[in-house]
Amino acid sequence: MRNTCVQLASQSEVTVIPNTVIDQVIPEANELQIKVYLYILRHQADSDLLQIPRMADFFNETEKDVGRAVRFWENKGIFVLTQEQSAVQDTAEPADDAGSPAVPARPRLSRDEVHRLSLDKDFSELMFLSESFIGKPLTARDVESLLFITKNLGFSNELLEYLLEYCASQNKKNFKYVEAVAIAWSSQGITTPQETKEQNQAYSQQIYGVMNALGKKNEPTPAETAYIQKWYQEYMMETDVIEEACRRTVLATDKNRFQYADKILLSWSQAGVRNVSDIAKADSAYSRKRHAAPRRAAQPAYAANNPFLQHTQSDTDYDKLEKLLS
Repeated sequence: MRNTCVQLASQSEVTVIPNTVIDQVIPEANELQIKVYLYILRHQADSDLLQIPRMADFFNETEKDVGRAVRFWENKGIFVLTQEQSAVQDTAEPADDAGSPAVPARPRLSRDEVHRLSLDKDFSELMFLSESFIGKPLTARDVESLLFITKNLGFSNELLEYLLEYCASQNKKNFKYVEAVAIAWSSQGITTPQETKEQNQAYSQQIYGVMNALGKKNEPTPAETAYIQKWYQEYMMETDVIEEACRRTVLATDKNRFQYADKILLSWSQAGVRNVSDIAKADSAYSRKRHAAPRRAAQPAYAANNPFLQHTQSDTDYDKLEKLLS
């Protein structure tokens, strides 16, 4: 059998996707998030097309859903929001609006400039430190990232060392990931390792708080952590809302609790729930919708005194529910 090859019909216009995004981020993204990412890459040179309302019209989705999809990529360090979250751009480029959050321009270095930096004593020490963590010599692009992090983002040597140590602990040893984390920390105003440790501690409290609320005593698996991150970052839920969903889950089932809680939080997200006070409104709307459903036909007269026919049959599709929770 002959090998089958795939070849582009034309290479005149292409959109390039970084391998790290394909390997590390795409598996976590849903359909709309992937569509939004591809759209942004395709139109990154046209800021007008990157307005969230324009994207919402293009995909025939709500601005809220498109905004959440954009925030997913922002949380991954891929894009930054500008102009009051109405537009997005690649993290490697600066924002045009001086009054909006911006990421400094990333330097582009020639071979001679890279060589001169390697001869600088202080910078060569940073290069050596970086190489010891990632386990290989720095490429020219890695040196650009290192210069960007230390000069443009203003990372101290101490913070840089902690950044490299953190990324290595996550088994992420490529500089594109290091740079993305640095941008995220910088946007959060982090300037010292202590501030990062405090934020990581708060993050751990979120993770283990949800685990306890669901009655889980084990270390969170990657899949469980992904659910919790989704509830906070994609659904944009507050802690007390998530805890209420967990409470209802524990009362309802003793298995598949993450899937069950996710179903609750997804429905609340779609209903616009953002805090505990919104839950009562969502419950009331659901109750009205349920009572507005057509009533079952009355039982025939001969069934009135028959206990076997008086039982109201459940209309729950258990097979479908089993598939949802499997």
